[in-house]
Amino acid sequence: MERNAIILAAGKSDKFAPFTYEKPKGLFCVKGDVLIERQIEQLQEAGVMDIYVVVGYMKEKFFYLEQKYGVKLLVNNQFGKKGNLYSLYVARNYLKNTYICCADHYFPANPYLNDNPENLSYRACTYLSGKFREFAIDYSDAKVITGFNVGGRDGMAMVGHAYMNEGFSSVFRQFLENEINDFGVSDLFWEEFYAGHQRSLTFYMKEYQAGEIYEFENIDDLREFDSEFLMNVDSDIITNICNTLGCVPNDITDINAINAGLTNVSFSFQCGGEKYVYRHPGGTSGNLIDRTTELFAQEKAGKLGIDESVINMDLSGWKISHYIHNARNCNLEESDEQLETIMDYLHRIHSVDVASEKNVKVFDNVAEANKLMEMASMIKGNLKREFAVLIEKIDILYDAVRADAKRLGYGLVLCHNDVYEPNFIYDSEGKVYLVDWEYAGMNYAANDVGSIICRYDFADCQIERYFRAYIGHELTDDERRFYYAYIPISAYYFFCWGLYKGSIGENDGFFFLSSYRNMIRFIDVALESYGIVI
Repeated sequence: MERNAIILAAGKSDKFAPFTYEKPKGLFCVKGDVLIERQIEQLQEAGVMDIYVVVGYMKEKFFYLEQKYGVKLLVNNQFGKKGNLYSLYVARNYLKNTYICCADHYFPANPYLNDNPENLSYRACTYLSGKFREFAIDYSDAKVITGFNVGGRDGMAMVGHAYMNEGFSSVFRQFLENEINDFGVSDLFWEEFYAGHQRSLTFYMKEYQAGEIYEFENIDDLREFDSEFLMNVDSDIITNICNTLGCVPNDITDINAINAGLTNVSFSFQCGGEKYVYRHPGGTSGNLIDRTTELFAQEKAGKLGIDESVINMDLSGWKISHYIHNARNCNLEESDEQLETIMDYLHRIHSVDVASEKNVKVFDNVAEANKLMEMASMIKGNLKREFAVLIEKIDILYDAVRADAKRLGYGLVLCHNDVYEPNFIYDSEGKVYLVDWEYAGMNYAANDVGSIICRYDFADCQIERYFRAYIGHELTDDERRFYYAYIPISAYYFFCWGLYKGSIGENDGFFFLSSYRNMIRFIDVALESYGIVI
């Protein structure tokens, strides 16, 4: 009897960050073997030659498998939004006498050799002690699975692969096709979907002993199994850390992912008794960031005492920093001292001599915003037409502001261009840092103050407080006109930034709506201050 296999390899496996920033978990090298290659070879050794691999995250890294092993790849482009049931839906036409496998399983011995001569549909299970998060089962004396729970304690759990015979596959596929578009169904694990149809689908429990099947839950779990994993991981991240800190891979411990930032992802780690943070450039950061300018600004910030946490940074975007212990976000609304410190930091960076620096780019709010809107329009429709009146007003105001800057003698200075509270932190000793210099570039100083104000729904008195804190006195009429005009100009950039981020399915920022509100609130007032009425 001919059997085939479907290997599910579409997921991102966030628990294995940072290494999944570089490659999918199924391509990790464990005890000398690439996980998915080892499993393909075991299937083929057992005579299973018809193998389908469902890919999604970093799918291109799996492409070589077709040439190397003769497998067929199937693409699940919904991997970030759906459960692995959707991967089975993608592969539904190949469900026959089928092994259902996951790319990251590790079997010390080949479980497919001389397997299941009765051709029963089964789910691999093993006994787990203590509390566990795997799917727990109940089963009859005939070893038919009769009950299903998410998580359990001291019992049998679904661990490893499954096998569906042709009769089981036919019924399962019919349920799948009928229900995949029902609310919430496509978000499920396939085992949860099976559990909802348990009376119509008979799975036998096939027991494996501890050590016969490995499903690694996290990096520490994997390293416990393979102590040399970091030595063989083939990771630029590990190479960068070792070169910077003068360590070897096994010196790196206690790796913990930090919540992904707006253009990057980061993790903390221990090495030599010290704690550090590694920043890895995010997938869309190349569209938004000029790394040469960021590096220049970051180095200046370190020398000026604004952000002394950075140890090393590369033009590709990775960065290693000291971990700031007990770090908390500043609260400029409540702390005059912190506000004064941040404004002092802005004055320091605005005073940097950049006359001889040819590679420091100009950060043109409107030009950069327009590029973001154009990219967002590829997904969201004709945004230029939708916001045509607003864009016209911004263009007219921007021309007036630049002419005013020339008249007032305001030149371009090195700016942070992303100044707002999430980028102000202080440590256990009260030391304040202004971090994240990715959007740095030459701009008018007013933009750094405007970029704070435009992202919050501040009252007039709060706005005045920020401008006075930077300028150092009550605003003159010229200063008021110029600085207030930068609220809608800054807001336009961050509004377009939100449009772009939303168009690619990423977080559009808590300030997306506030930026729009501040454009509407200040654009006409700013134009009128220049004697322009539209």
